[in-house]
Amino acid sequence: MLMRTLAFLSLFLLPAIAFAIPGSGDFISTESPSGRAISGLYDEVVLICWVILILVEVLLVVAIVKFRRTKANQNPVQNHGNMNLEIGWTLAVVVVQIYIAIITLDVMDQTEVMPETQITVEAIAYQWGWQFKYPDYDNMITDDLVVPAHVNVKLEVTSKDVIHSIFIPELGVKIDAVPGRYNYWWFNADGPVNQVEYKAPKRKFVDHAPRVTTRPPIASEINDWFKDKSDRREGVSGLEGRVKYLAQSRKVDGPSPYMKYSAVEYRGMCTELCGKGHYNMYFRTVAMTETSFQQWVFDQKNKGGEADGKALYGAKCASCHGAEGKGTPPTFPPLIGTNWMKKENAEKHIEVVLSGSGAESLKGTTKILGSDYSGVMAAWNDAFNDEEIAAIVNHERTSWGNDGGKVTAKDVQKKRDALGLPPFPAGGATPIPDATLLANGRKQYNACSSCHGIAGVSSISGVPNLKGNPTVLADTKKTISIITKGVDTPQFNGSCPPMATSLNAHNLGSLLTYIRKSFGNDRPAVQPSEARRLRNELEK
Repeated sequence: MLMRTLAFLSLFLLPAIAFAIPGSGDFISTESPSGRAISGLYDEVVLICWVILILVEVLLVVAIVKFRRTKANQNPVQNHGNMNLEIGWTLAVVVVQIYIAIITLDVMDQTEVMPETQITVEAIAYQWGWQFKYPDYDNMITDDLVVPAHVNVKLEVTSKDVIHSIFIPELGVKIDAVPGRYNYWWFNADGPVNQVEYKAPKRKFVDHAPRVTTRPPIASEINDWFKDKSDRREGVSGLEGRVKYLAQSRKVDGPSPYMKYSAVEYRGMCTELCGKGHYNMYFRTVAMTETSFQQWVFDQKNKGGEADGKALYGAKCASCHGAEGKGTPPTFPPLIGTNWMKKENAEKHIEVVLSGSGAESLKGTTKILGSDYSGVMAAWNDAFNDEEIAAIVNHERTSWGNDGGKVTAKDVQKKRDALGLPPFPAGGATPIPDATLLANGRKQYNACSSCHGIAGVSSISGVPNLKGNPTVLADTKKTISIITKGVDTPQFNGSCPPMATSLNAHNLGSLLTYIRKSFGNDRPAVQPSEARRLRNELEK
């Protein structure tokens, strides 16, 4: 009797519990057309697997019952095969596999082929957090991913240190963030319904409408235990409502900062185990109506008030150095009573925050309060402006018994200039320094060096050298056409495939600057605005 009861629970109740766990079933990928296409494919394949499983199990039970031995000395009936049966199930498997391949390729075409996108966002991972850079809006940088709804958004994903992975389950976004390279994804978030502003995407989808499911009673009770019923009610955003099971240690202070906008929030996270702070690498993905998004951009560019060093430290520095500055030995050093906190070392302190592990005083093994440290520290020069850097440094120099005095934003600006770092945010209306474009262009050129050579000199027959190439040096528009569209042209003595179709204007300008100012070439840099203008002319 006990065995029958356990069997019943295994067959009926355990699957119900599985569907109640957050992140299973229809809870994933239901808030974007491409995400629903992925979920629809998953549901269809799972249904096929269930049918096959049930069919096999039924045949197995029938065979066991029908051909069982009923007498002690009875020999089982010998069956040496049935050709018609074997051909039949072989053909059935082939048909099923072909069908799965067809529907899979269809969804891959819908989700992996990059359509025309209206906005580009760079998602930059680091230990342990995210930065989102907006090249189309003066390289504005934020901690959350905020986009207009019903718009094709292109994500350029990379990492500053180790391998991370960006995951936005409701939108069907999942791709690795790898140091030194860019991976690409795109999505179109449903967001709030606004009939006046809504513009149907140009790309057509086999769009599965959001589904309503009825869960078994026990599954509903378990689901309620995980998922707060107040989700998106009474001023509580989606992230706060779900945070109880996302990470018990995540503290959310007050209501969402996006409450004043017409917006819908989704959760975002890192799904690659990247170190001790991995558990808390969550961010908000916010889809706004077009007017709300433009207002948000305006608010971001014009936000005033004095920078809160304590809050910035708690958000970005405390995960390594501790809320009280005690550090986490032997990996991350304490900030209490160290040499950097002395008045005469204020400049070095600023350099450490700006440059991270690249600071002169952090190269190799560093002895701090008698212990050796050689861990990785992120550089914050492209995450905070001068006022924010100064506020963080001052919080560290005047807290926990430290008495190192204060620095000013002007001190940070002088050190930033001395280190050759770009102003924050890099880019925008003012020209981007050549050094910044060259550094970024070197990363983009990695995809070209396998053919054109690291030094711009190719070792492959028929592939042109970029060193001294007349087209590269004299015809920027032609060069853009070749690397974005690909061409078979005498100037390049052979065929060049389209290598930069997915680059935004900032990265395209950086790549052009690098090949025009490297390998002995000496031509002016190409600003992103100029790269954008020339590419638009080519696409007319």
